[in-house]
Amino acid sequence: MNSPLARMILLLFGGYFIILLFMIAYDWIREEYPRPPTKPPSTERIQHPIYHKQAVDALQRFSRLPKSERDAIKESIESSLISMEQWLTHLGQSEYQVMCIGEFHEESTRKFLAEELFAKFSIDVLMMEATPKELKRLIKRMNAGKTYFPLLNADIMNILHTVRARNPNIKICGIEETDKQQKEQRGHAGSRDQSIARNFWNRFQPGMRHIILFGAFHCTNEPNWLFEYLCGQAPVPLKERMLNAQVVGEHQNGPLEGFVFFLDEIGIEKKNFVIPDTSSLHPRIYEFFPLLYRQILEKYCALIVFRL
Repeated sequence: MNSPLARMILLLFGGYFIILLFMIAYDWIREEYPRPPTKPPSTERIQHPIYHKQAVDALQRFSRLPKSERDAIKESIESSLISMEQWLTHLGQSEYQVMCIGEFHEESTRKFLAEELFAKFSIDVLMMEATPKELKRLIKRMNAGKTYFPLLNADIMNILHTVRARNPNIKICGIEETDKQQKEQRGHAGSRDQSIARNFWNRFQPGMRHIILFGAFHCTNEPNWLFEYLCGQAPVPLKERMLNAQVVGEHQNGPLEGFVFFLDEIGIEKKNFVIPDTSSLHPRIYEFFPLLYRQILEKYCALIVFRL
């Protein structure tokens, strides 16, 4: 073992072992102490040039209409778009028990939700896109005082702290499909959302107000997605107290960006706003923005739009 070759082999193995330990420690630090993104979101007004052409075309078509019809369209839009505060007041006075809020997993969305929804609206149960095991780790970090930690690549701690501050007795549930359920379902079409729906009903509290915070597609009213399963399984009285909504930043969706540009250009300058009934817009809007209709408006009861 005293030969030069043996010493060289020991040095090599020792070096590899030290590097391995360093890599393990580095990965652990990154996982346990993630850093918030430092790059601010872009404030460019046009970030989807392809869809911007639709907005320009809509403006041209709008300008060719008789003044009476232009005025009627503007009046209709004004009455169909309300502030976040107005919408929350309406929800607070309503009997909704289940609200499926579909989101894109982005920092700006989570920040908006924490500050403009969960800080101002009381709920009893928050259901999240995490397994019970994942949620347990998140709650442990929250209880330890962490102020930033991502779930699906975007901060969730702000939301967790906010809902608990608003309602110390809130129930927070992870209803994502577990590994065991995934194996049992064997990947059949819509099986993941069937598992999530089953997990929802297992934790549903009759008479309480629930918000389901999941990826946008899960909250659509289309076949094989969560909200459609829930509506199909709910008794009629509860079905009438269920709502699905999408929350979208003005630049997170190209057709939506074009629609917001259109609103600004015709003199309807809104900050954050809500379309509480996506079927109530003027018919010309669906004609001018068919992609917006197909991607969002026909899939959700309500649309929440936040702006930078």
